[in-house]
Amino acid sequence: MARVDQAHPGNQRGPWFVDTRCIRCDAARHWAPGLIEADTQGLSFVARQPENPAEEAQLWRAAVACPTQSIGTTEARRPAQPAFPFELTGGVHALGHNARSSFGAHSYLTVRPDGNLMIDSPRFTRQLAERIDDLGGLRHVLLTHRDDVADADRWADRFGADVWIHKADADAAPYATVILGDEPVTISPGVTAVHAPGHTAGHVVFHVEDRLLFTGDTLHWNHRRGELDVFPSVTFHSWDALADTMDRLAGMRMEWILPGHGKWHNVGVDTWRDQMARLGPAMRSIGQEAWAERADTAYDWF
Repeated sequence: MARVDQAHPGNQRGPWFVDTRCIRCDAARHWAPGLIEADTQGLSFVARQPENPAEEAQLWRAAVACPTQSIGTTEARRPAQPAFPFELTGGVHALGHNARSSFGAHSYLTVRPDGNLMIDSPRFTRQLAERIDDLGGLRHVLLTHRDDVADADRWADRFGADVWIHKADADAAPYATVILGDEPVTISPGVTAVHAPGHTAGHVVFHVEDRLLFTGDTLHWNHRRGELDVFPSVTFHSWDALADTMDRLAGMRMEWILPGHGKWHNVGVDTWRDQMARLGPAMRSIGQEAWAERADTAYDWF
C-alpha cells in the first residue's frame, strides 16, 4: 500500500500520489506516461492528475504494476475490472504485478492453443492466477535469465507448468524442469528459445511466430530516444557477446519487442531490420563505456 506520509514532494496536488519508496524501475512510467514522471534522481512522482476515465485506468495499471506499491490515491475507488492481464497485442498480455526481486521487470502471458506461455515471472497473487485460469491456464514458464525469476516456482506449482532456463543461469531456478543449452530449441510449434548472452552468460530470448520477441534484459525500445537499445551499465557478462547477440537477432523476422526492462513496442519489420543491422556494429565502434556515457544519467536502466 502506498504511504501518504512518505509522499514525494513533487506530486501534483490531488488524490493520486507516489511515495518515496520508488526504486527507479520506470515500470509505472511505461503505463502512465505524462501522468507519472521522474525527478532528477529518477524517482517517480505524479506530474499531472488524471482528467478522464482512460487516464485514471492508466494510473491504476501503474499502481498494480509498481513493485514497491508506491502509487496510491486518497479518493478514487479501485475499478471492478482487474488491471491485469492487459492485452498489448493479439494474444499477448502484460501481467503487471512487477516483482521487486526482479527490480520491477515486466512479465508476459502468451495465449496459445498448445498451451499458454508465461515469460519471466510477476509477483504471485491469487487474483492474477484466477485471471490466468480464465485465459486457459499455463503450460510453460520461460525464464530469460537469472535476474527475473521472481515467483516462477509458485506459478509453476500452481499450474503444473514446466520451467525453462539456460544452464549458465540455472542455479537461480533450481526447480527448473528443462535446462537449455547454447543451440536454439523449439519449445512448441512456432516458439523458439535462442541463447542470447551479454547481460548474463545464460540469457535467452524467446521468438514466437516470427512476430514476437521476448527479450528480457537483452534489448528494449528506448522510448526516450525512439530506437532499439541495449543496457550498457548492466551488461554484466560481456559487451562483445552482446554485440554478437545483436547480429544474430538481426536476422530474425520481428514485429513486436517485449522486454523485461524498458518499453515494449510494435517496432515493425522494416524498422527492426534497419536498426538491428546497425546496432551490433555501432556497439563495437562506440564501446560500452562511451555507450553508457551517452545515456540519460538519471536512468541507468531505461
